[in-house]
Amino acid sequence: MNIRDIRTQRLLDLIEGRDEPLVLIEAMAGMGKSCLLGDLAAAKQALLVRDSRPPETSDRLCLWDVPSSGHVEPLPDLAGSDRLVIAKRPAMRLPGLDRCVAFGAVHRLSEAALLYQTEELVAAFGEEKGTEVVATTGGWPLLIDATGIRSVEPAVLTRFMADEILSELPAETLARLAMMLAGRRVADVEPPLPLARLDASGAWMIGGTALALPLADALVSEQRRRIADPDLRTALVEASRKLGSVTETILDMQKAGEFEAAERLLETEHSWYYLYFHGAEAFDAVLAGFHDEASRQSDTVALCRALQALKHGEVSLARRLLADRFGSETLDPARVLGDRKRYSVEFRSFRLVMLIYEDIPLTDELLHVAFAILADLPIEAHLLRGSIYNAILEFYLRSRRFAEADDVAERALRHYRIAGASLLAFYISLHLAIMRLMAGDANAAGEWADEAERDIASLGFDSPHDGLLLKLLKGCVGYEAGNDEALILFLNRDLEQFSHGEIWPTLVEFALQYGSQALSRRYSTIAARSFLDRWRVYQVQNRQFQMMIDSREVMVMQNGNRWREAADRLAQLPTPVTQAVASNARLLARLGDRDEIAVALCWLRHMVFETPTRTDLVECLAAIEANLALTARQRIGVQIWSAYVFKRQRDLTRARAQLQTTFETAARNGCVGSLSEELVFLSDLLANRRIADFLSTVSEARQVLRRLRDFGLGNSGLGSRNGLSRQETKVLIMVTEGASNKFVAKMLHISEPTVKFHLGNVYRKLGCRRRKEAIAAARALGLVG
Repeated sequence: MNIRDIRTQRLLDLIEGRDEPLVLIEAMAGMGKSCLLGDLAAAKQALLVRDSRPPETSDRLCLWDVPSSGHVEPLPDLAGSDRLVIAKRPAMRLPGLDRCVAFGAVHRLSEAALLYQTEELVAAFGEEKGTEVVATTGGWPLLIDATGIRSVEPAVLTRFMADEILSELPAETLARLAMMLAGRRVADVEPPLPLARLDASGAWMIGGTALALPLADALVSEQRRRIADPDLRTALVEASRKLGSVTETILDMQKAGEFEAAERLLETEHSWYYLYFHGAEAFDAVLAGFHDEASRQSDTVALCRALQALKHGEVSLARRLLADRFGSETLDPARVLGDRKRYSVEFRSFRLVMLIYEDIPLTDELLHVAFAILADLPIEAHLLRGSIYNAILEFYLRSRRFAEADDVAERALRHYRIAGASLLAFYISLHLAIMRLMAGDANAAGEWADEAERDIASLGFDSPHDGLLLKLLKGCVGYEAGNDEALILFLNRDLEQFSHGEIWPTLVEFALQYGSQALSRRYSTIAARSFLDRWRVYQVQNRQFQMMIDSREVMVMQNGNRWREAADRLAQLPTPVTQAVASNARLLARLGDRDEIAVALCWLRHMVFETPTRTDLVECLAAIEANLALTARQRIGVQIWSAYVFKRQRDLTRARAQLQTTFETAARNGCVGSLSEELVFLSDLLANRRIADFLSTVSEARQVLRRLRDFGLGNSGLGSRNGLSRQETKVLIMVTEGASNKFVAKMLHISEPTVKFHLGNVYRKLGCRRRKEAIAAARALGLVG
């Protein structure tokens, strides 16, 4: 028996077994519904109509094959009729059908009913062949003929899918299908064909017939047709926005050669902010789809590519891109920011944000024009307003204006939250955490780190580099709390990738501070200096980064008891701050530049170690401690130096009081890392029993002491543990650095015979006979890092 006759009889029995006067067959193309109606008409000698007008009702079976397009007349009154069978496409609207459904006069035949059943194929072709046909075709009529499996060329199948199936799909369904074929997980995706399924690899199948290639080709064809038509394109864009597949739509436009449409969509989707809403991977893919000349022809593409360069650490490339598109005068930020007539507020905002990455000193004039941009922005321009406050935040941090930095950070965060820009909000949370660490408050920093983590978790895309920023932040918060494991792990595993990405000055300062301190404490001075040298290479052209690295290296050398080498390095730095400046209390109180303060602190630290009995040191330390431009972390260091100076000047009462105040603040804010930076002085202070016993009576100080012991009290106590006095230890350290007896005498304000006397004691206590052996012993004992 013919396979079509078998199916016809099954469906005829199904139709005649129903009471409803109207049977509706609603199916896509390729399901064989027109063939079925023809077979039903032949089997029952029934009337078959294939035009826009429905058949007249009668007392016998009537069949209506509704055209897929054009005007269709309403359904007739079914009263008194025997049975009307209608076959139509799902998208075709049939006037009067809803009324019949409401009255319960309609029975719908599912698309599955039109498929050939297993038992029908076995009956027609036998057990073995029928089973093969089922496995290969899934019963899809398009793939079956009288001989079994129909041979359909892939090109024919592609055209059929594009013209007959995909062309009728709503824009949203088409967009969902495109997302799935691109490997995206999408909820509620309807199969492109009845009973199509996804196999284990995610490919669409009908039975054993793979549809992935012809379906993908058909999809490309249909998308290009709709993209080329402005009316159809609008619906496709709206659907992609709703589903979050804008990137795929832009890429499709580019592949179709519709670059202007792609550019307009990119501009509509926040232009250079596209990165922050869709992620770096999508941003890079979209920009790669534009030809190289697009940067010179399009403002949008030029700004996007400039931002892309900045995010990859290529500041010089970003400047060239702006110059090529907008003119070389745009390299002068003051000219751009102050010219309201020539440059749009959007461009001026971008130029301001770009200043974050550039090695350009901040001036009050630049800050004034930055605030002036806000007056040109609508109140609802939350992204631009947030970014202006974001840029100003970086400037305030550079100039150590912390109260104002807090204010603009809160403003930026509020605007970013309203704009729904979670990634940009993450950057503000990150900076607020860093500011709390600068303020010596690890507890508050941890809370902002948790907020930053929530911001990252809310993104709809992966952002690996920002994940590294978060990992560094949490490592530093842990370090302040007395646990360096996470930070050391980051430095060993993730630093290389982190250092080649987007770098802001505050983040570099942050990484340099904690990275060098952790490596110096955990490993050695050499490890910390190697870490800094790598940064010096990465940022070879950036003046402000070089100064950060140099001043940080001096601190590392000092912590490694290489004081003379550190002083020589300090003297070579290209800065107006010299040892003479650091000895002038009036000048110290007025310092405001971040780098100059760092250098001044290094000189003060050097003087505290080598000449703590200087009469002017107490005044100098008090002046710098009162300087509002100091971070709280730096202020803690100054307080410990002051306690050390008080002790060396035989004022134990003030030394104890100063340490108690410092330790209580550290306990309250959960900060140990900032104290561990000063172990070279703390070890000496806590070696004094009267100071240690006094602090042990204060619960907060006792808590800090316990955590410091867990952290390790450093190398500065090694001399006393080997029987050396403080002065003998200093003489040995300076000799190890290559200093002559005459130089040691000059620096320590003692005579050369006294230096020889101390060296004789050193040789005797370490079991050495000459200078070279004493130097080797000092290094072996860890007195010099």
